[in-house]
Amino acid sequence: MLRLLKQIIASQKGQALPIVLALLVLGGLTIVPSLNYAATGLRSGQVIKSGVDGLYAAEAGVENTLWCLQNAISPPQQLTESINQMQVAIQTEEEGTYTLYFGELVEAGVHCDWLAVDGEVVWDAGEQAYKHTITITWQPESGQSVIHLLEIGARIPIGYSYSPGSASYFVDNLSTEEPNEVLDTQGVYLLNWEMNPPYPYVSLSNPVKTQTFYISGQESQEGDYSWVVASSSDIGEVGEITGTAYRITATATNSENVEISAIVADVMLADGAIYILSWQVSK
Repeated sequence: MLRLLKQIIASQKGQALPIVLALLVLGGLTIVPSLNYAATGLRSGQVIKSGVDGLYAAEAGVENTLWCLQNAISPPQQLTESINQMQVAIQTEEEGTYTLYFGELVEAGVHCDWLAVDGEVVWDAGEQAYKHTITITWQPESGQSVIHLLEIGARIPIGYSYSPGSASYFVDNLSTEEPNEVLDTQGVYLLNWEMNPPYPYVSLSNPVKTQTFYISGQESQEGDYSWVVASSSDIGEVGEITGTAYRITATATNSENVEISAIVADVMLADGAIYILSWQVSK
């Protein structure tokens, strides 16, 4: 019996070798792709982190420029310190005087300062609504004695709506008709009244005109502005928000001078306040 057992064991020597060889082949086929996948994931993570770091660096360049513009300081062409181990170059282009009119940025007329536009929203307890008044004022330095008005309008606060028929409550309005109502891209109402001949006007003897109406809503009163359009082309559209428009481009590059991220921002400086009109990541 002992001799038979030894023969059986002796006859199975070397049978483990094919199994080991098969496992080695299988491991060789799988380990290289696995390592490549891991390396690719690592590189992707590094690229994503670099892009995020570059985005924050470029954003810092834009914010620095906005602070300089608001404080009447000439913006730098490059940040003095590196951000996230990146250099940030800045280009600031002055694009002229613009005004916000009916949801658009339009170039202001040469004599836009001959009119002043102001909007005010106050609570009316009797009507249980907010009274919105647009005031148009003829300016003393105006070189034109009579300025006829073609349109008047406002972007009302976010989350508010016009109370139908309310313009007719105020007989001194430039127009007692119903306005044209348009929703902008943010879902905010733009109201606009178009005048009919004979067009109303402001002048030295009649310097102030108003357009009053009611709006309803419960949100914070932000994001509203008013405008008027004069018949004289050299005055044109005059907005409550009128100022100098700028295009700011901030580019973040790494130590190898490779561009990582860039931000292009269109902004307006009006009465010391900054209005961001667009903010785009270009890379």
